[in-house]
Amino acid sequence: MLGTFVFRGASIAYSTKGKGRAILLFYGFLGAKEIWRDFETRLAKHYKVICLDLPGHGNSECVGYVHNMELLADCCKGLLTHLSVRKAILVGHSLGGYVGLAFGEKYPDSVLGLMLVNSTAKGDSTDRKKSRNQLTNLVKKDRTKVLQALVPGFFSLKNRKTKRQIKRYLKMAEKCTEQGIIAAAEGMKIRKEREIVLKFTPYKYHYIIGAQDSILNADQLISETLIGAKGSYELLEDASHMSLVECPEQVFKEIKKFAKR
Repeated sequence: MLGTFVFRGASIAYSTKGKGRAILLFYGFLGAKEIWRDFETRLAKHYKVICLDLPGHGNSECVGYVHNMELLADCCKGLLTHLSVRKAILVGHSLGGYVGLAFGEKYPDSVLGLMLVNSTAKGDSTDRKKSRNQLTNLVKKDRTKVLQALVPGFFSLKNRKTKRQIKRYLKMAEKCTEQGIIAAAEGMKIRKEREIVLKFTPYKYHYIIGAQDSILNADQLISETLIGAKGSYELLEDASHMSLVECPEQVFKEIKKFAKR
């Protein structure tokens, strides 16, 4: 079922499918909820699967000029309230993982478990913050050119399906407005370090890590899983930063296994 709800005056698009324990799926920067379509269909056989377009992405409107992680977490909480869902398993890819961590910090009683797919609890490095600033300036000049240059870097060029995957992701990215791209980039740039959330979390958390990820270091991510007593991880040898589209079957199995736990 497709629907919309209003968050701080903005229309936010979402989808739900299935019944049972709720799983809330978040995607990465420049994505859209349809990236989870195949996962949604399969998981809905046993769970209530919820996907949304984050503000400024997909079919959702922008909320402001900076979409910080706390604001995005509030948006997700608003969706759960709208759907009368009290608790959910959170699965977040990249930017979605940052949102999931912020949600887990603000609303721990609403979290059954947290899975981070190619994501991290650390904040942006100085160099990454500089690249966010460069992105913001370039998007203002030529949004389309920036997207065409940026998106291929998310994927492993060794993958034979890369061209098709890039084309699909670009189609989603092109739905993002200039304001939406900048608001998300600014929000990621100022996000908090949230390793402390992992250390004291009352719920289990699980990392899916791409061994070929050129954006996030695999060894660093593995060390994050050891911060708290409830952490675990799965290392995907053939995946880069886009595990959910490069190794969908492995990611699906990990989500299903984690949800059962």
